[in-house]
Order: sequence, then structure tokens, then C-alpha cells
Amino acid sequence: MQDSGAKTAPAVYTDVTRENIQALFSDISKQISQASFIAIDSEFTGLALSEASLEFGFNTAEWNTRATDMRDMYKAMSSVAKTHALVSLGLSTFVPTGDNAYHVYNFNLLLQEQNTHLVNPASISFLAQNGFDLGKQALQGIRYFSGPNPMPLESRSAAINIEGELVRKVLFAMIQVKKPLVVHNGLFDLAYLYQSFFGPLPDSYESFVFDLTGMFPAGVFDTKFIAEKLIPGTASYLAYLYHKSERDQRVRREQGNEALAVKLTKILLYEKSDVETKRKIQPKKKQDKTKLDPKRVEEVEKRQYKPYCEHFAAFGHCMFNDRCRRSHDINFILDCQEKEANESSTEPEAKDAGPDVRQNGKRKRVDEENAHPSKILKALNINPKKVPVSQKSEPTSLETTKLDDNSNNNTTAYHTAAYDAFMTGFIFASLRIQHGEALDMLKNRIYRMGRGAEPLLIQASAYASASTTYHQTMKLIDEISNQESVIESTEPPAD
Repeated sequence: MQDSGAKTAPAVYTDVTRENIQALFSDISKQISQASFIAIDSEFTGLALSEASLEFGFNTAEWNTRATDMRDMYKAMSSVAKTHALVSLGLSTFVPTGDNAYHVYNFNLLLQEQNTHLVNPASISFLAQNGFDLGKQALQGIRYFSGPNPMPLESRSAAINIEGELVRKVLFAMIQVKKPLVVHNGLFDLAYLYQSFFGPLPDSYESFVFDLTGMFPAGVFDTKFIAEKLIPGTASYLAYLYHKSERDQRVRREQGNEALAVKLTKILLYEKSDVETKRKIQPKKKQDKTKLDPKRVEEVEKRQYKPYCEHFAAFGHCMFNDRCRRSHDINFILDCQEKEANESSTEPEAKDAGPDVRQNGKRKRVDEENAHPSKILKALNINPKKVPVSQKSEPTSLETTKLDDNSNNNTTAYHTAAYDAFMTGFIFASLRIQHGEALDMLKNRIYRMGRGAEPLLIQASAYASASTTYHQTMKLIDEISNQESVIESTEPPAD
């Protein structure tokens, strides 16, 4: 077992299923109402239409979710969200307890859409490989109908109607409190959230944007876009930013500066995979490992002169997967990058080309043809045997306070929407301490895949108007709010 030695906050979250959503709903609503901001993440069955059967008659040319024109991109994104489904929604509420201090409540809503929808076989494989329990989703997923307008279709099962109504009310509660919403690379999260629980996505992207301004008047913050603007030149995928934020806050605390203090409400046993990367549930490119040419692997690795995988460090994935002989451990990568930054700031760059390292303050040359990770590590005074290697990594665990057997809280977390939502919120809180009001200048700018410099701007246009869906659903939210107010006013005072 390889252990990176990272002292990471355990992923404490509550699994919300069809069996306990009625019991947990009031608690979820309470934490939403008390939160300073709310972070979300979702998992879904597709980011694009891939290899659809000809029997469907889809015009796949219109499903380009990376189109340069925003109207074309929205049309494709809307088509995907309407034909695929959410399988889980992560919700992380940051409740303030002092200056830069929060109690954090994480909820992982397991979902099961009742409309017939598309699922790519590769997506099912991805889910299973990342610890997602498909059997549990089938038996315990919260059942809902996508695209309610303004109320969902009546089901023969009263239980399904109640489940669908409650999960919709979770979104309604987020809208009612008018608090900032935080996402990471969240354009599809917003589209799926709207289509699943608010109503049918509007026909035009202008109306979609107009609706979002009314749904979240305090603004939507995308930590991927913010990081690329405020910390240029660094990797911006979720796991990297989270671990970097942890380190930044630890350094600030050690230096006596104001720093983020997060307290998770219940401490549990947390088992994490070696690499916790932000990955939407989408088909991976087909790759037959038996066809990978070992010479090509060696040739690519020779061009890397560092003990960690530079491609993984930059983008959060590696074309060689478990065949890569360099580390994919994010904390080890950050250790190396900090050492590199410190050394580059104290010594001028060498004029000669080629890889080299320093030992006892002196440069030590490493020949290109012999530039193997173990030789570089030795020169850096790092024991090669202690370096995390991606293909040998196993889940590690943090000893934590045990809970009762009757607890609804999950004690094991692999790749979950709840933990991704927590990491997103942690990054946002960390950036707010470091950059203050600069974040307000970057709100309502949502990262676009393949067009990072051209975000989606969430702002009402003088030439657009709210959609029919928006008017119908906001009216419903107001009616529900008024009903709840009447019930609260008639309830007898507590003893």
C-alpha cells in the first residue's frame, strides 16, 4: 500500500436515498437556509452523444457540446441534458461560525430518473470502476421525473410522487435563500439541475441565462474559471486545486495569517483512492492497452525529466493510465513543485539544455538517455521506494471517530458528488480569503470546455426575457413558500 502521507480532511457526507429523504429533508433545508454559500456537483450519464444507434435518427452534427458559437453549444448541451439523466447530486453547505470558519454539511443524493433516458455503456463502466453502486441506485435511488412543468407527471406510486416532490424542493430551497452558488466547471451541472428539477430547458440560450440570474441572484461562482484567472499557469482541475488550497491555508495558519477553518459535522472513516480527480460521467476514449507500444511509452517518458507524470500534473489524466511509471499522486506532485519553485527562485537557470537536479545546493546533471525517475529521485535525496506509483496505489484510510451503527452517514467515499461538492466549496472559501473582493468581479462567469477564455456570462440581456418555465416554476415556489409560512404561524409553540 502506497500512502502519500497527506493529512486530508475526511469526506464526511450523508447518503440521501428514497428510504430516508423524508426524514432528512427538514435537516437539509435547515442547513441550506443557514449557509453562507452552497456548493454543488453532479454525476450524469453523458456529456455528449456518442455512437448513438442509427435507429434513433439523431443528427449528431447538432450535438457538438464544444461548438464555438454559444447558441450552437447550448442547443447541443440542452439536447444532451434532456435525453440523459442525473444519477447523483452532491450538496455542500458552508454554515458560518466565525471569521473564515464554517461548519460543513455534505449530502449525497442518490437519484433515479423515471423517464426513459440514454446511458452509454462506457458510462456504466466508469461508474462501477469508481465505486458507484449501481444496484443501490436501482433499489434506493430517489425517483423523479425530469423536466416537470410546473409539476411532475403523476405516477401510480404515491411514494414516487413524494420522493420527486422532495428532491425538487431541495432545489427550491436553494433558490429561496438567495445565497451564492458555487460550482467547478459547472455549465453542465447547471443545465442538468434545471432540466431535472426546475423544468424543461428553454429553447434559447438567452432565456436560459436570463432564468439563472433570477434563480440565483447572489451569483454563481465557477472555481475552475476563477482559478485560471487568479492563479494563471497552474493546473485547474478539482483535486489539484483542492490539495493546493489545503496547503495554502496551512501555510497561512503557520505564518499567523487569517486562514480557513472548516469543521465537518461528523467524523467518519474515509477511504480515498490515490487520485481524486474531477471527472464527469462520460464515455472514455476507447483504449486497448494491449496495443500500447512499450517503446512509445518509454519514448514519451524519456522526454519527462521529473519523478511525477507532468501530463497528469497539468490536466488530471494520463494517456498511459496504470502503465505510466511516474507518480500520479497529487500531494507528491505538489511536494515536487514546491521544491522546484523554491530552487528556481534561489538559483539562475542553467544555460545548457537537458534535465538536471540539485544536490546540496549544487546542480547535478542527469543524462537524457538515463533520465529515469529513480535517478532523479536519488539526486533529490528522495527514496524511490517511498514515491507513490499510480498503478500500485490502494485506498488509504484515516482513523476517525466512530458513529452508531444506526447512522445514516456513509463511512466510505470513493468518487462521490458530495465529496466533489465539498472540495469545490473549500476551494472557493480559500480563494475568498486570499483574493477578497476580486472574486466578486468573476462571478456569473461559467467555464466553457474548450473555450476557457470565453466563459458563459450569466447576465440578463435587454433583448431577452425569462422563459415560460421560469414564470411557472417561480410561481410554484412562491405558493409553496406561502403555504409553509401559514403552517409555521399556526403551529403551537414548543414546550
